[in-house]
Amino acid sequence: MNVHEAHRLQELEEARDRLLRTFLNDGFCIAIFRFGAVALPEEMEPRLCEMVGKEVCCLRLDGRYHVRAVE
Repeated sequence: MNVHEAHRLQELEEARDRLLRTFLNDGFCIAIFRFGAVALPEEMEPRLCEMVGKEVCCLRLDGRYHVRAVE
C-alpha cells in the first residue's frame, strides 16, 4: 500500500470505522480502516497509533483534520 492508493479526505469529508493499523509512507500517515486506507498528514501518526483497534472518526474541516475515538 502506498500513498497513491490511499484516499485523501476532501473538505467536510469524514472517515469513520474501526482503525486496524497505521504506518508512515512518503511523508503521509496511512490509516487502514476496515473500509480501506486514508492518507493523512504525517504528524497525525503518533495519535492515531494509540487508537488502533478502536472506532475512529476523522473529519477534515477548514483544511484541518479532527480525530477522535468514538465511544
